[in-house]
Amino acid sequence: MTAVIADEPLMRALFGDGPLPVDRIRINGPLTARGQPLELTPHPDKAISQRATLLASLADGTSRIRNLADCRDVRANLRVLTAWGTTVRAVGPGTVEITGRGQGGPRRSGLVLDAGNSATTSRLLLAILAGSEVDCTVTGNELLRSRPMAEVLQPLRELGADITESGEPGRLPVRVRGGRLRGGTVDVAVDSAQPVSALLFAGSRASGPVRITRRTPARDHTERLLRWTGLQVTESDTELVVVPGRPRSFDLAVPGDPSGGALSAALHLASPQARQELTLRRVGVNSRRTGFLRILRAMGVQVGETPVEDEGPEPVADVVVSLPAALTGTEVAGSRLVQSAIDELPLVAALATVATGRTVIRDASEMRSKDTDRIATTVRLLDDFGARATATPDGLVVDPHPPRAPRRVVLPPDHRVAFAAFVLALLSGGGTELHGVSAVATSHPGALTDLARYAPWDAL
Repeated sequence: MTAVIADEPLMRALFGDGPLPVDRIRINGPLTARGQPLELTPHPDKAISQRATLLASLADGTSRIRNLADCRDVRANLRVLTAWGTTVRAVGPGTVEITGRGQGGPRRSGLVLDAGNSATTSRLLLAILAGSEVDCTVTGNELLRSRPMAEVLQPLRELGADITESGEPGRLPVRVRGGRLRGGTVDVAVDSAQPVSALLFAGSRASGPVRITRRTPARDHTERLLRWTGLQVTESDTELVVVPGRPRSFDLAVPGDPSGGALSAALHLASPQARQELTLRRVGVNSRRTGFLRILRAMGVQVGETPVEDEGPEPVADVVVSLPAALTGTEVAGSRLVQSAIDELPLVAALATVATGRTVIRDASEMRSKDTDRIATTVRLLDDFGARATATPDGLVVDPHPPRAPRRVVLPPDHRVAFAAFVLALLSGGGTELHGVSAVATSHPGALTDLARYAPWDAL
């Protein structure tokens, strides 16, 4: 089989031409209720797609990844791997084969590896390069270069990594002169899965076990993938230990993205179709990613899960969502719940505008260091729609007030905030122009198709 190495031929072979690029739309009135319950299959999980491709580049042998997510972050991930010298083959729509080179990884130097806007790719890549025989620079677009990297760089240095920021301290671009990392104990001082995942990758390539202390458990896709491919990873609430080893090659079908399912559920609940059931097929239901479902239950939504047999490392289920009564306000607090819903909190805020009673989100200061200061941009979005929201240092407060339809809203460059805008536009009855919707391509280019199921829209 001939490898498809050039970027665009690889992307076309994997994903086709993809949705047409649209940046400005006008959302029309919501569709009326359907006669039959709605069934959808969410797009593939972005977080698992990125971790799986990086792991495959280190494995012994050739791995196959099916149902790969098509979005800007995964495309950036694949471009980085091919630029680094990893053999990547498109073998069918959404299916890729990656030939790893074992623990050493590709030996490439003098490269500038551009991770685009993908924080996951950049942070995990820094750890992988630190334990490889390379001399490379990792960078990204303007948004990514503004995001903090110190929570990865400092513990990597403690393991012996030779890394140097070429610009602002704790930010990309970062030069990595790879070598053998040592074992030891390192601390992750933020509630986020990405630094932990990076250090797990680093620990798999170290000279001895690496113990990672943390404040709270976050999403554990990396831990599951490493164990599934033969590595020893043990954990408790406050620490993980990874024993160095070589991951074996694997065949993985990526499950549906809980975040994509959350968008569909939120659109459904915001529409006249909310009185009918919505079934989301083959969704990943890892408990560290399903906080949004738990929040919906607290807001009065009925949510059922039927497990689906799957051979991968993640639990998968069909999820049924229905609303027998009005939404009620709730409190979202505690590091475990917040971490398991961190990407969906703007959707929670949007739905809270039509709930009965106040909704309070606490312990979510991590939102301030996402693609944007997501607390500030979410509150600003709700204000644009005439809702009542107030920012706090670690979250926001939403008082019920049905949103109105503004003539135009200019969105920040943040896909999660754009998703919340879709929900608010639907709740307000349509008629709003949204500028900047191309941000959705970061994680879910098909989000506009999801929107069209509930409200027709026109490109401007």
